[in-house]
Amino acid sequence: MTTTTHHPGGRGAATLLAGLFAVYLVLLVWLVLWKLNLPWEAMPERRSLKLVPFIAAEGYGASALREVAGNVAVFVPFGLGLALLRPGWGWWRVAAAAAALSAALELAQFALAIGSTDVTDVITNTAGAVAGVVLARLFGRNPLAVADRSP
Repeated sequence: MTTTTHHPGGRGAATLLAGLFAVYLVLLVWLVLWKLNLPWEAMPERRSLKLVPFIAAEGYGASALREVAGNVAVFVPFGLGLALLRPGWGWWRVAAAAAALSAALELAQFALAIGSTDVTDVITNTAGAVAGVVLARLFGRNPLAVADRSP
């Protein structure tokens, strides 16, 4: 039988991480839906749907490298945060959660007519989350456990 010694800092670190992750999610929604503008500010009505990823199709241009890289980067904290908060989750589960959130945000943009809905974004956002999981694993499966270890 093994026993684990818990230090008060371990639970506090997990709570802090959960709080930071919640703030990140709010900022993510604000960034994706309103491009960091105030939601009640007048935004040009824009509703488009691009179902072919990366390449020019359906009257839309090819995905710009800068946009693709930005979409990957903005979801790296999502994968990193979930990997730390839910260390038992496999990368595929984090990827599924990222894909679901990204698809929901893309559909919200379409429904609210506040952006272009692009399947490329769902793919690149999911890739960013997987990159976050990889980073979490490279730097230790659960750094919060460091706070829980006995000296």
